[in-house]
Amino acid sequence: MAFTIARHFERGALTRLVFAGSAWGLTLAAGFFALNVPQCGLPCPADVAATTAICVGAGLLTIGPFAAFAARH
Repeated sequence: MAFTIARHFERGALTRLVFAGSAWGLTLAAGFFALNVPQCGLPCPADVAATTAICVGAGLLTIGPFAAFAARH
């Protein structure tokens, strides 16, 4: 299976993976931040950085491959 994915890997796939995963992660982190502000006030920058890093990492691992290897017709 890994050979099949590697064989069909095109040049723009990595770009789509990074952009889609990062966009999804940043949007999710912004949503978490927006939900947290009314409840707790402004969180410390370390919390914002950690949440953003986790969300972008999750986006790269989950949404990114869907965008990279989606069927193009």
